[in-house]
Amino acid sequence: MRFDNINQDNRQHSRLGWWPAIAIVLVGTAGFTAVQMGWLQISSRPAIDALLIAAIAEFLLALWIVAAAPLNLIARAQLLAVLAVVQVAALVSVRLDGFAGDGRMILVWRWTPGRQDSWNMAGSPTNDGAMLVDLNRTTRHDWPAFRGLERSGVSAGVHLSRDWQRHPPRLLWRRTIGAGWSSFAVVGRYCVTQEQRGTRETVACYELYTGRQCWAHDDRTSFQEGTGGDGPRATPTIHKGRVYALGATGILNCLDGATGHLVWQRNILDDAGEDNAPFGMAGSPLVEDNMVIVAPGGNGSALVAYDIRTGRRLWRGGQGRAAYSSPHPAQFSTPPAATSPDPASRRVILNFNADGLYAHDQADGSVLWDYPWVTPPEYNNVCQPVPLPVTDATDFDTVLVSSGYGQGAALLEIVPESTGCVVRTRWRSRQLRSKFASIVVRQGFAYGLDENKLVCLDLATGHRRWRGARCGWGQLILADDLLVVQTEPGDVLLVEATPESYRELARLPALKHRTWNHPALAGRILLVRNDREAACYELPVR
Repeated sequence: MRFDNINQDNRQHSRLGWWPAIAIVLVGTAGFTAVQMGWLQISSRPAIDALLIAAIAEFLLALWIVAAAPLNLIARAQLLAVLAVVQVAALVSVRLDGFAGDGRMILVWRWTPGRQDSWNMAGSPTNDGAMLVDLNRTTRHDWPAFRGLERSGVSAGVHLSRDWQRHPPRLLWRRTIGAGWSSFAVVGRYCVTQEQRGTRETVACYELYTGRQCWAHDDRTSFQEGTGGDGPRATPTIHKGRVYALGATGILNCLDGATGHLVWQRNILDDAGEDNAPFGMAGSPLVEDNMVIVAPGGNGSALVAYDIRTGRRLWRGGQGRAAYSSPHPAQFSTPPAATSPDPASRRVILNFNADGLYAHDQADGSVLWDYPWVTPPEYNNVCQPVPLPVTDATDFDTVLVSSGYGQGAALLEIVPESTGCVVRTRWRSRQLRSKFASIVVRQGFAYGLDENKLVCLDLATGHRRWRGARCGWGQLILADDLLVVQTEPGDVLLVEATPESYRELARLPALKHRTWNHPALAGRILLVRNDREAACYELPVR
């Protein structure tokens, strides 16, 4: 009687045949692929979502084999063994090569050369001893610091051609480069960036038009982080023939621009008595007057200024954990003095740290005003604040801030009063959530990446005018009335900076692999890089 029941159960299970297994495989594969391609968002942790889908599908398939497969016991055991072999083969043949900007896994074949493999095969570059570097000889097209002059992301005085079909960009050079998310600083005929070469953190100077290395300064330190990737994050600043560079582990170097020799060095984390941020020091050093200003974070050391000549600390001030935005210069009205009814003007340094936006007096580092702005779970404010001047439509100075993780953007009014400045929110919008990219502004409209899509936002209302192409988590700069957009997959887009509609004019396959680095545009010379390679293009002009 017992064997009859078993045979009857098997006959009932076999009525469905192989359809449950086929459905599990198809649904699991579709779900895994949809999450990996960014078509399906279940939570803010897509890597975990994809792994959970794969694990659940594998569990259900194994359960079906054990309990319901139309096979005898030996065949079921063999099928389970095949499933295990397939899983091991997948683990052996595929490896994780980092994460995309939204947290999706980047999976590649295990035999594909990795970032460090590419660097090792290229070999260590050598200096050209006959090359004389002069970082004092400036031009009107220089891009001397992070996002250019005033960190605005605007390239002035260049009129790019709109037709890249008839007049295509010309590749000047391409080369393997060390890991890191730094951009280039450009002065005259030279460009400087930061890289991680094995166990060394390197500041390297290249000839702009050839890509030949002129000099390199190495520090015996390195930074590894699985989610955000390895290497330095900040961009060097070139000022009066010297290079100021902040590494991911907190080493601040002042280098002779002619030779790369060390002038002075400080570790800003040791000075502040603070631990490193989870993703490393990312704020690019800001040079103002006789100071180089950095943001180590912490109690009383949110912002710190050092003497550019000696490295002696001049002041420190403010609260808040370090984030991944950089110190930003601004000119704001201040409360009127007792001897005058009119507001004065004061140079301030904006620090968009993990706790919010803080305005520091440039003279002594004291906090003039602040605005709370937090982005859990990672407290990852990256986008540069955008100070905007008083116009006919505004009575006060304003600042545009934005971040991802569902926060969005806000336009803040800075109102000077007798007892200090009051910060008021003019509008707040979730239609521009800038997670990695910074924003550029033209004629009353802001252009940025809302998560992974390019958008135009009306600064008067905070309403979105258009939403354009999917760019991943890339970066953008403004050249006259054109946007040069570096997409995360590596392409460079040319888009018209107009509120009327999204108008993509051209597309250049500039790089491969994940690209989070800011492009640099010095006149008609476009420099792009990621954590594997760098390239230099001469763009057509009108």
